Order: sequence, then C-alpha cells, then structure tokens
Amino acid sequence: MKNIHGGNIYKTAASQGVSPQDIVDFSANINPVGLSAKGQAAILSHLDEIIHYPDPNNMDLLNIASTVLHVPDEYILFGNGAAQLLYALMEVKGLQQVIVPAPGFSEYALAAKAQDLNVRSYPLTLALEPQVHFTVPYELLRQYLSEAAVKGQRSLVCLGNPNNPDGSLQTVHEVLALATLANESNSLLLIDESFIEFTNESHSLRPYLAEYDNLLVLHSLTKFYAIPGLRLGALLGHPQVLTNIQQHIPAWSVNHLAAQYGRAALQDEVYRQKSRAVVAREKEWLYGAIKAFPFIKAVAPSVNFMLLHWEPNSPSLQDLMNFLETKHVLIRNCEAYEGLGTGWFRIAVKDRTNNQLLISYVKEFAYAHNLFSSSWSD
Repeated sequence: MKNIHGGNIYKTAASQGVSPQDIVDFSANINPVGLSAKGQAAILSHLDEIIHYPDPNNMDLLNIASTVLHVPDEYILFGNGAAQLLYALMEVKGLQQVIVPAPGFSEYALAAKAQDLNVRSYPLTLALEPQVHFTVPYELLRQYLSEAAVKGQRSLVCLGNPNNPDGSLQTVHEVLALATLANESNSLLLIDESFIEFTNESHSLRPYLAEYDNLLVLHSLTKFYAIPGLRLGALLGHPQVLTNIQQHIPAWSVNHLAAQYGRAALQDEVYRQKSRAVVAREKEWLYGAIKAFPFIKAVAPSVNFMLLHWEPNSPSLQDLMNFLETKHVLIRNCEAYEGLGTGWFRIAVKDRTNNQLLISYVKEFAYAHNLFSSSWSD
C-alpha cells in the first residue's frame, strides 16, 4: 500500500539496513521537543490499568481539555487522532459536497471519497512578495458557497489554520464571514487547527464556536504533544452536530494510555512554553539557512514545518531525496499535492543539531553537483 503521508521511517530503515531509530525524520511534522515529561510519567504510572477497558466517555480528559482549550466540555469530541474524526464527519446526514484546499491535507478528499461525496478544490494563490507565501481565495470560496445555496447542496468547507503543507494562517474576520455565508446552504465550515498550538493561537477560531453552530474546529494532539504512535485528536463544535458525528465513531476509540498522556500533557504548561520557544527559534534559524541556498525557494514558515521548492531540473528533487536517504534522513516529497507539482517538498523543524545536519547534507549534495555560483559564500 502506498504511503501518502510522511513519517514512514520503517521502510527507509529496512532499505538502508539500519534501525528505525537511526532515521532522522524531517518528513513528519512532530514537536522537536519530544514527549511531555509529565505525559510520559502518566503513561508509566497508569500502565498496569490497561487490563481494564478505557472510559468510553473520556470524562477526565474532557474536563481538563475544556479548561485548557477554553471550550465547554459538551463542545468537545475525542477520537483516535484527527483522521478518525475526519472520516466520521463525512458521514453527517445530508452532506453532499466537500470543498478542499489545493494544496491541503490529503485526508480531507480521501475521507470524502470514502463516502462517495463530491469533492471540489479551491487553489491557493502563490505570492512572491513581500516573501514567498500562499493565500486562500476567499472570493472563490464565497462563489462556491453561493452556488451551493442556490442548488440546496449541503457542503463542508475545509480550511487549514495553519494550512498543511504551506503553513498559511487565516484571519478570524474572513473565516467568520465564510461561516455566515455557509449557513445559508446549511453547510459546515471545518477549521483544521492541528498545528495552532505552535503559534500564539491568536488566529484560533475556538472562541467563536458558541456563536456559529455550523463551525467546527479540528484539534490534533498528535503533532504538538508528539504522540503519532498513540493517536489522539479532538473535534470541537456545537453539541448537536457532534452528537450526529459521535454515532459514527467506534466505542473505546481513545485508548487508556493516550487519555492519560493527554490529561497530563495538556496541563504541562512548562512543556507548552518550551515547545513554542524552541519552534519559534529553530524555524527562523532553519528558514534563514535555507533561504541562503540559491537553488531552493522557501515559503515563510508560521509553525513547525516549511514548504520548499527545489529549483534545478537536474539534479532533481528525487536525486536529493535519494542522497539524503543514504544519510538516513527523510524529507517529504510534495509533488503529488494538487496545486503544487514538480520540485515541491516539505521539511519539519527539528532541534538545532538535526537542523544543522540537514543543512550540511544539502550543502554536500549541492557542492557535488556544482549548484553554487562562484560568488556564493558559505
């Protein structure tokens, strides 16, 4: 089966004859700080409790999440990662069309197609000034929703905030205007905030959930709290909508250790502050190092990942990836993303040691292929 996401360290390790732990994975956007110490301690202290079924209602986790996220607990639905919640969302009664960003998280369209829903994409606009960035075509989205209202077509609009893979953040004003328009066709607006905790959260739509019953916020704990191997995510929205979605989620989807880790990590304010500080510092360092390469175009990062474009035709991006794999380093090829194409790839922001390692390998590859001009200074 083809892996459509990053993070497949096992395949690379097998091909290189090394342990998966020897792979430096820039293809998955996970918090470079690693696990919350309090969360890790919670797993160890509750390990013997896995002989019992987990709490199907996740009451303790809900109460803590409600306090930390400033959202009433009846507005929170937990699942086995954001992807499970996405697939359940696509089963909402009467949903006919899903409108997705291009480029955007691949699971939006895959989940929609699993329910035989019509998928319509809206292309993000690439701008080069004042720095390379992508913008959402809100006028086009308004057109799509107006057409849906005329047809009586219930739609779901997916909007990344920040968007993966480019990192674009949305303004609260634009999103709320879109939510108002979506209501005219009984449509839903999903704001994917899987990476919002890496920011100061001023762009978050969580404070407005009670005002818009068609507004949903997807909140992954996998990325910020570094638990892709445990899986934990939350869907935030009006209780009536969540009740509809919950019936499509199997019982005990949140395992006991994930719940215990989530309870402790959500309350670990030292970890949260350290994580934001590390990512803020390292994304600027890595962005500066990458921009110095004349053969790579870098999209300005907002969180813990960066979208890049490999400019040369020869050597190709695949040549670079093959070279990095021999060094046990993975990056994420984004050429298959709708709205991107040849040369696009993404890297995670990691700790300084690994960020420097990546830069040194790219330099080594570039020197070997004469990609630097005579005037370039290392």
